[in-house]
Amino acid sequence: MLEQRFCYRILAAAGMAHDENRNDASCFTQIDFGEDSKISREKYDRLHEKFRHVLAAQLRIDAKHLECISQKEYDDNQ
Repeated sequence: MLEQRFCYRILAAAGMAHDENRNDASCFTQIDFGEDSKISREKYDRLHEKFRHVLAAQLRIDAKHLECISQKEYDDNQ
């Protein structure tokens, strides 16, 4: 069972973040429902992909510029 926290890498090609030389850089974001309830791996995987498209629409970027990543990978990059 997994917590309801969905993590993503926004690829540099999206142009959402820049490094110190003003080059496009990747960045990270998450959708966290703040609930203590856990969901099955199957449901988590379905929602992770679904929310990728919803988030892309909200950010007005192509969904191909968003990668689903693990919660650990997100935490390691914060």
